[in-house]
Amino acid sequence: MKKLRIGISARGLNSYASGPNEYIAGLTGELIQQAAGRHDILIYYNTERLLGRFAGALERVVTGENAFIWDHWSLPRALKRDMPDLVIYPKGTISFWIPSASVPIMLDLGYFYPVLNAYKPLNTLYTRTAMKFAAHRSALIFAISEHTRADVIRLLKVDASVVHNIYGAASSIYKRVTDCERLDVTRKKYQLADPFIFYPASLSPRKNFPRLLDAFEKIQDQIPHHLYFTGQVSWNTKGLEDRLAQLSTRVHRLGQVPSEDMPAIYSLAQFIIYPSVFEGLGLPVLESFQCGVPVLASGQTSVPEITGKAALTVDAYNVDSIAQGMLKLAGDADLRRELVAAGYEQVKLFTWEKSVRKLLDVLEEHFC
Repeated sequence: MKKLRIGISARGLNSYASGPNEYIAGLTGELIQQAAGRHDILIYYNTERLLGRFAGALERVVTGENAFIWDHWSLPRALKRDMPDLVIYPKGTISFWIPSASVPIMLDLGYFYPVLNAYKPLNTLYTRTAMKFAAHRSALIFAISEHTRADVIRLLKVDASVVHNIYGAASSIYKRVTDCERLDVTRKKYQLADPFIFYPASLSPRKNFPRLLDAFEKIQDQIPHHLYFTGQVSWNTKGLEDRLAQLSTRVHRLGQVPSEDMPAIYSLAQFIIYPSVFEGLGLPVLESFQCGVPVLASGQTSVPEITGKAALTVDAYNVDSIAQGMLKLAGDADLRRELVAAGYEQVKLFTWEKSVRKLLDVLEEHFC
């Protein structure tokens, strides 16, 4: 079998918890392990701070602050020097100038859903154009869920035979924290009050945070819970900053949280709420399952693929449905225990070992 030189574009990878970051880190780490002795892995960063993160790989730093220039000029120049057999692009777009074979991973196609209105118009125009270019200039395309795979086939108009689903998985750092000292440090650091509900997502329109606030405000007098949320305000959240400035004393903004603190926050929460209206996968659900915390999630897009019967699902477009779901989970300890047990079983279906094995099988069949 031919030994491949496989490049990975890792621009933007950093230490804060986010779906794309967690996906890139998990995929890369497992790929290095499985490819050891079979293939060479080259990782391209845009900052020296990441050097040494992935032992066993050939690490390259390609400097540059401008994402467009880095993707379409700086990275291709570095690729021309190294000449890998193929380059994996985990964010769905590829370099316009392509010295090596390109293999994009489509995280989601939210840019193709105008009703979401979740991105700036210029960014939407560029990304839609770039994703179409990637789809038709790549011999192979990977998606991270069956929902995303179906979108790629339908919206980008590519043959189904070239699109392969490789589910994401939660990092091994996400597991139940039982160390009382670590839990106490986290509780004090973020001033967490018991009991609380945790929303581990951004404030993008697609994440449905305004409806969550509406739902919580409807029922907060019926439960003792606090609501904590992560993330930053994104584009098209007009009026949200004003609303955040007038939050109930039981709704708290944590901002960006380092990945290493997330497992303890998950473990301290009574349950997680994830009412997203559009997802490519929904990694926080899998992270919650691994941390042994009950999940209330939406029944939209890819989310049911990963929840199975291990979460209480609600209609993300219906405030009353979200509110009733919170009431039910807050008041039913037996249900919470059942969901925790089901979550531990459900998450076993999603592992990086299985996903990367499939990715390598497909790559080897095509390029070797």
